[in-house]
Amino acid sequence: MKAVIPAAKKKDDMFPFSDSKPTSLMPVKGEPLILQTIEKLNSQGIDEIYVIVNYMEKAFRDFLEERTDINIVLQDDLSGTAEALNTVDFIQDDFIVINGDVVISENDIGKLIDSHEGDLSLLATDESKAEKFGVLSIQNDEIVSIEEKPEDPENTLVNSGIYLLKPDIFELLEASESSSLTEIINENIEAFDARFRLIDDYWIDIGSPKKLWEADRVLRENELEENISDSAKISDQASIGENVRIEENVTVGAGTVIKGPTVICEGSHIGPNTVIEGATIGKDAQLENCHIQASLLFEENIVDSFVDLENVVLGEECDLKSGSVLKESFIGPRSFIDMNNSIRGTKFVPDARTDLSEISK
Repeated sequence: MKAVIPAAKKKDDMFPFSDSKPTSLMPVKGEPLILQTIEKLNSQGIDEIYVIVNYMEKAFRDFLEERTDINIVLQDDLSGTAEALNTVDFIQDDFIVINGDVVISENDIGKLIDSHEGDLSLLATDESKAEKFGVLSIQNDEIVSIEEKPEDPENTLVNSGIYLLKPDIFELLEASESSSLTEIINENIEAFDARFRLIDDYWIDIGSPKKLWEADRVLRENELEENISDSAKISDQASIGENVRIEENVTVGAGTVIKGPTVICEGSHIGPNTVIEGATIGKDAQLENCHIQASLLFEENIVDSFVDLENVVLGEECDLKSGSVLKESFIGPRSFIDMNNSIRGTKFVPDARTDLSEISK
């Protein structure tokens, strides 16, 4: 079996983080999302994976260049999901399709593969806002129709967009004028033996900064492997709780308290007297005497003394000066937050500067 990961489109709703990273390469639980999906596929014995790219193609190639199990495929026509699959119409085996911007558990991937029968299998889930997704009509355990984004859904059972398909699908793609894989499946549903399996664990479609924050939290809570690297230098006067991962070449100063579930990525300097509670701290961070709670920090951030972050996503290479308090905010990469700012419920563009009041462009 093979796997296909569509990751070609720029998601404008992921602004301000989408200006410097495609969603699939954004860090969750300390690693790019796509890497975690690839590792879950590998765990199911899938070692031939096609990643379909366009936006920031070079970033994907650079990140995955040493992976012998990964093939990068360029999608020129971005009109829809059908065109994404058309780029790999040479596949001759059954294959699984997982979008590069979703979070799904290894357990649910495995159960989809193990239960596969018929022409098509997909993962489905209950969703309170079903009108935003493809809604399934079912009879017994078979799918009889998929209605895309109905105004008045008949139920809350929705398509996750995670499929297991036979290569026969390529003939249907070629014959149809639609650019939507879901529409093409629905057009031919009577001829399909189409089955579904309910997601047991979790599924997050990352379509906003808030969903990115949620994905990081869910993965830390459910998939974090506790470990402290032998190369980490941790003060005897620091307190490290359970469910904490500290990576290579991290230093943790005296008086620092780290409570799980937390990831401290490689090369970071934490402390002294820093408190971190349930957060991801990206690579090469510099944190001093600050408080980080339920937040996601990208790489190479500087957070000074008496800064308080809660429910914040902080893009890469930001500089937060002493005394600032940020809550429930999304701060674009390379932003500068001057001393003693109080910020709540705000989205900053990349390269924002509060000292010059340049927080929007």
